[in-house]
Amino acid sequence: MNIGVLTVNDFSFHPNMRLKQAAEGSGNEIILINPYDILCSLKDNGFEFFIEKIYKELDVIMPRQGSPMGDYGLVLLRQFMHFGIPLVNSLKGVTIARNQYITLQTLASSGLPVPSTLFITKPASFLPAVKQLGGFPVVVKQVDGMGGDGVIKVNSQMEVQTFLTQNLLAKKGLVVQQFIEPQERTDIRVLVIGEKIAGAMALVPYGHDFRTNIHQKGHAVPVELTESLSLIALKAAKACHLEIAGIDLIVEKNCPPLIIEVNYSPGFKGLEAATGQDIAKQILDYVTSTYNEK
Repeated sequence: MNIGVLTVNDFSFHPNMRLKQAAEGSGNEIILINPYDILCSLKDNGFEFFIEKIYKELDVIMPRQGSPMGDYGLVLLRQFMHFGIPLVNSLKGVTIARNQYITLQTLASSGLPVPSTLFITKPASFLPAVKQLGGFPVVVKQVDGMGGDGVIKVNSQMEVQTFLTQNLLAKKGLVVQQFIEPQERTDIRVLVIGEKIAGAMALVPYGHDFRTNIHQKGHAVPVELTESLSLIALKAAKACHLEIAGIDLIVEKNCPPLIIEVNYSPGFKGLEAATGQDIAKQILDYVTSTYNEK
């Protein structure tokens, strides 16, 4: 199979490199597609591509731009769909997961546990949101942040004005959430592939940082999931219409677990290092076995 990976990164980027390694000798090929090299066209009610680089005929597309995917990325995915090329993950799943608040809305509507969260679009809404959450500190997130970028802890009213001036755009809004001290919680990343748990790790923050993301120098240790946590992760992926998903959970002492994020293009460097599992091969095996005859 010719498996297209929609990404702005090259093969030096860990997931792309590992997928290429997993494909070597298997009769499959990973083909990186930069979305900004492709011009979509509609002519005589037909769909066309004008491509700066010549690609082989593609059997399936894996969107892996992450949350910052803009509207053009969605346009391009629709164009591939009209060509009859399957997407892993689906357009619906990508549309949900690229926006953190829409993700939480989707999870909550499915009866899944999410943290207390407010969505604001103007500075005047910030302090009422903080009051609704029980006061400072709070966590504030960009709706399209990834890897811990765009996630900030706000400790007091003195920090508010500068923060809002620099970060709040009315057309995008901000997510405001309750803050849970790192020492009072366990952060768990679960990778779901094709309705199965591929692996899980507990994430530990670096130094005094409250963020546990590997991208923010957090480190990972393997973890055995309870049956209830496994079920929550599987239900979260299904609710968000994702075949391959990174599910981020917070397990607080003496409290039910919460789903804080769902990622449609999860990295897996930390998971492979922590568990010793070949996650890239699991992804490749799922894609080829599921879509080879479609």
